[in-house]
Amino acid sequence: MNKVATTIILCVSFMQLLLAQQNSGPISVLKSKFESFDYNEAISYADSLLTHKSIFSSEEQVQIYLVKGVSQFSLLNYNGAEDSFNNILKINPNYILDSASVSPKIISFFNNLKSDFEKNLAIKNETVSIKTDTVYLPKIINKVEPTNNLKQAILHSVIFPGLGHFYINENTKGWILTSLSAITLASSIYFIIDSNKKEKNYLNETNPGLIQQKYNLYNSSYKIKNISIISFVVVWLYSQIDILFFPHHFDSNDKSLSFSPNLNFQYANNLQFNFHLEF
Repeated sequence: MNKVATTIILCVSFMQLLLAQQNSGPISVLKSKFESFDYNEAISYADSLLTHKSIFSSEEQVQIYLVKGVSQFSLLNYNGAEDSFNNILKINPNYILDSASVSPKIISFFNNLKSDFEKNLAIKNETVSIKTDTVYLPKIINKVEPTNNLKQAILHSVIFPGLGHFYINENTKGWILTSLSAITLASSIYFIIDSNKKEKNYLNETNPGLIQQKYNLYNSSYKIKNISIISFVVVWLYSQIDILFFPHHFDSNDKSLSFSPNLNFQYANNLQFNFHLEF
């Protein structure tokens, strides 16, 4: 009989020891600090526990953040309390405060945060749930970046009108522009020389009867010279404008390569300042 009583006493003592050890765990220590209204110490101890929060279960982490948040709220540190309560919601979005152990003010504060958290979560989920095969193409204002083929075509055209069109295989237009350019250029060179020569003859003439005649010859040559030069300039400018601003399909390895900008007044204004080519 004494042995049975001794065994029972030992078992009871052992159970009490286990309960005492359990009650002296870190969560219990934290709660005891909070219940003694030592809020600053409770917050500090909670922070020390959270530095190793991986050793605690989700439920224990919620308890730590709860004690910390309520302590912060009691000290009027509302920003800190908001952060602690949001951490609770990140762990358990459906967490509900116990009205028997938490004041109505804190419950109201927590529920407002929970409502905002749920709205943000809903928006995030709605964004993620957009169909992956839905493509939205924004309206893009084209900034023209010349391709290598375009650069080469412009370079050829600058050197001599029509050569750029040959480069992009627009042979008919190339022949027309090249012929016109050659004719007007040759005419310009010829009448520059001719008008200079006739100007000298006119200026050196001393016979009154021939002065008017030589002036007329010089004046005619001078006008033809100007017409020839202007004609060449017009053909040259047209060649550059046609290369730059009209649709073309370049013959290259990339058959889809094309250049066809849409011009409007706004674009033309920007073109004066922003459009440039690099060779």
